Amino acid sequence: MTKSAPDMLKTFTGISSAQVVEAWRVVMDKRGEIESEIVERLTRYPMESLAGFLLGTSAAFYLAEREANPKIKTFVDALYYISTCLSVGYADIFAQTQAGRAIATLVMTVGPSLTGELLDPPHRAATASDVGQQMMIERLDAILEELRKRPIAG
Repeated sequence: MTKSAPDMLKTFTGISSAQVVEAWRVVMDKRGEIESEIVERLTRYPMESLAGFLLGTSAAFYLAEREANPKIKTFVDALYYISTCLSVGYADIFAQTQAGRAIATLVMTVGPSLTGELLDPPHRAATASDVGQQMMIERLDAILEELRKRPIAG
């Protein structure tokens, strides 16, 4: 009879691996609802979402890099780097730590979408498109009505 290995997660945190797996299953079962809620909040409040993301990731990057990166001396240095990651991705600062690289990767992946949502939200474009389509339909209906009034030559 073989003895099973101790649950190291439970040993160090008090939370068993089975509890983590069960919590993950619950989250995955509600994934659609969670995704919908996140998308709704991000698109309804794009400026707040971007500002929170920018400040939060800048703070995390500052904490990760401040002792390892000679170019990160202040929070503003981190803010400068992260803000460039949201758009053009150019700065004279580079992440030196694994945590800093992970944060930068997240920002470079998600940031441009958040910036785009703020600058050109799809719901505004859709509204403008709907208005334009409605105007075109009205004009075509008016042309069709005029054509129906004219006698058919033949």
